[in-house]
Amino acid sequence: MADFPTTRQEQILGWLSESPSLSIDELVGRLGVSVMTIHRDLDQLARAGQVEKVHGGVIRADSRTRRTRALQVCRLCDAPVSERTQVIIQTAAAEPVYACCPHCGILLAVDTVQPTSILAKDFIYGRMVNAWTAYYLLNSSITLCCQPSYLCFSSRDDALNFQKGFGGQIATFDEARTQLEAEHHRGCDGPHMHSMGD
Repeated sequence: MADFPTTRQEQILGWLSESPSLSIDELVGRLGVSVMTIHRDLDQLARAGQVEKVHGGVIRADSRTRRTRALQVCRLCDAPVSERTQVIIQTAAAEPVYACCPHCGILLAVDTVQPTSILAKDFIYGRMVNAWTAYYLLNSSITLCCQPSYLCFSSRDDALNFQKGFGGQIATFDEARTQLEAEHHRGCDGPHMHSMGD
């Protein structure tokens, strides 16, 4: 059954109708094919607009989802959600929650009841990564969205290399969350300042 690309791709779409995301490893196990074969299948489905590849897996992407994402505003600050810095929080019982940047995404994650996954856009490579295992550069000289600036990187080495040129402090998700909570307990006027006009 898994020998024909169209059959495999139909099966992947069927599974995605039951689950919002699937990992590459899970697809390899279910279909009994190589990682490269899975990537080729997902590339074809992504080009057709039927799925969206993310780091380590795939998520559903239908026309309604794409239109909604194009019109999304940040749940925290109402700024437009940029493809470059977006964060997507998935809960078990709700539609995805979008944030314009890791700063807002981390604050929203604190307030979201038991998020099932949090995806953030890697600032260098532009791919979605697991926000819980990513690294963040706080308060660098790069300010694209909110203040203080939080940039996401899939690896500590990438964050370190970026820090050399643009300064800032490297933090894990938990460290970034702790710092944000501390800043807000010090009595900020609002959740953050938005540095760019809409």
